[in-house]
Amino acid sequence: MQGDGISPMTARVFDSHEPTLVLDGESLEVVAVNPPLADLVGRPLVELLGQVPDFLRAEDSGARRWERTRQASLVKPNGAVQAVEVTCLYVEKGPPRRVVLRLTALDANGTPNNAPLHNRHQALHRAHRELLSAYNRLELLNDELENKNRQLQEVYRRLSYASKMAAVGELTAGATHGINNPLAAAVSAVRTLDRLCQQCPDELREQMMATCRRADRALERIERIVADLRRLAQAGTRRGDLKVVDLGQEIRLALELISHKLEDIDLKLALPEGLTVRVCPDEFNQVIMNLADNAAAAMDGHGHLTIRALLEGGKLRLEIEDDGPGVPPDMTQRIFEPFFSTKEPGRGTGIGLAVARGIIEGYAGTLYLEQEHGPGCKFVIELPAEVVRERPSENTGS
Repeated sequence: MQGDGISPMTARVFDSHEPTLVLDGESLEVVAVNPPLADLVGRPLVELLGQVPDFLRAEDSGARRWERTRQASLVKPNGAVQAVEVTCLYVEKGPPRRVVLRLTALDANGTPNNAPLHNRHQALHRAHRELLSAYNRLELLNDELENKNRQLQEVYRRLSYASKMAAVGELTAGATHGINNPLAAAVSAVRTLDRLCQQCPDELREQMMATCRRADRALERIERIVADLRRLAQAGTRRGDLKVVDLGQEIRLALELISHKLEDIDLKLALPEGLTVRVCPDEFNQVIMNLADNAAAAMDGHGHLTIRALLEGGKLRLEIEDDGPGVPPDMTQRIFEPFFSTKEPGRGTGIGLAVARGIIEGYAGTLYLEQEHGPGCKFVIELPAEVVRERPSENTGS
């Protein structure tokens, strides 16, 4: 754009890329022009400034009545005549008074040339692309923000869980230490009574022995709870008794230990041959037993239980899936909390899943519930490549 003494609003009009000029309202001299007008006239910008636009020949006598649109003839330097439409966009009252005109070339039929319309279309199309690009960038940023927010929530959940586990660990460590001594004394006393029952009269012997057996079973249950509490207190730590063991063999051994609970359950195993893991066998078996036992309890002893292992990028994904009623949505965030149980009172301690997760996290792995639509429940164990061996190893030591 060339010319001085125009307002900011008029300056913005020149950005439309359509032939535009500004005249002095008194002398009718050209104050400013834009390059499209110079191209239409066929003269350099500097030749037009300060001159009366003699290249325009109005076809009526109302040349100073700027409130209307009129036709005129534009004479080019080579003598060619171009019909144009002169539109007064607005008049700045000033001072100084300025008249802003826009010229539109006409074809032989007196209709506006399509070039300005094409330019407007191109400008709108370009603006649309820019707006769409900005919208897409905004969507990407929004997705990234949501992803970061989910990651932050997961980190907060893990920190909260770790803090709770640390507090529970301290509590259970002290509790188990205090329970062990009287528990050992009670077990010893019951077994002594069982031996003494042999000396009782026949009419009392069976009754005394039955009472001792009930007491012994109750004490064994207490021992198992104390053992689970001890594991809970130690959850998440790596101990030295790690061994490279066959994955399928250990899973089958764990299932054999609770086979009496799986008698009426359709059990399917999909385990790759020759796949080994470096774990503590007793702890790993405890995890499988806990998950399979929970599945059997959820299905009330009847249903389908599938255990499958998959290798994904060197990592192990172990799925334990049943077709029971599943976990209610309002409980999915709590099932790994210590002492929280979905079983009926007296049928579970509520620490099995917490212990299992602590054991798996001790191998830098994860244990989580993969919630899906419909009935059923799927727990997933993921172990890193450092724990997994695709071929059996002769070294079964730690």
